[in-house]
Amino acid sequence: MKKEKQTEEVEEKYTFLQKLLYLFIIPLLFTLVIVMGYLTYEGKNVFEVAQSFLPANEEVITNEEKKEEDDEASSSKQNESTNSSQEIILLERQVSEKEREITKLVASLEEANSKIEDLEKQQQEIKSSTKELAKLYEGMSTKKAAQIMMELDEEMALLILNELSTSKTASILGQIEPEQAARFTELLADNE
Repeated sequence: MKKEKQTEEVEEKYTFLQKLLYLFIIPLLFTLVIVMGYLTYEGKNVFEVAQSFLPANEEVITNEEKKEEDDEASSSKQNESTNSSQEIILLERQVSEKEREITKLVASLEEANSKIEDLEKQQQEIKSSTKELAKLYEGMSTKKAAQIMMELDEEMALLILNELSTSKTASILGQIEPEQAARFTELLADNE
């Protein structure tokens, strides 16, 4: 019995407006917020959905016109997206072609570098062999060295003369024909 009295007292404490607020308005607002959040999450415009619930005579025509405009806009967007995707594909192809070209150029550069290294090694070998030959010519008599120089290829003779001492080179050039000695002298001056 006490419980019934307490329940009646609690019920009497709430007015009609409070009951209306707590039982209908707050749950209705809560439900509305949940529905709006869901529609927004789904990507729908909440205001357009709300307008679809309103009675509309003239709005139906404008909605149809809006739909036609939206269809046209979406078709133009699809065309633009198709064009942009085609452009992207074209650019990707160009990038891959450029990458292939770069790869080829890098390979040819590496090949050229290896050839340069080989040539430098050959040049070092030639230089070391000409130094050894120069030592041999230093030990020879001037007359014999001059006779051999006349028989050698011009480039080889220049390399050897370049490695010889100045006095030995001068004495060998003194033993050679004057025209040939003049030629060797010019070439030696150009090398320095």
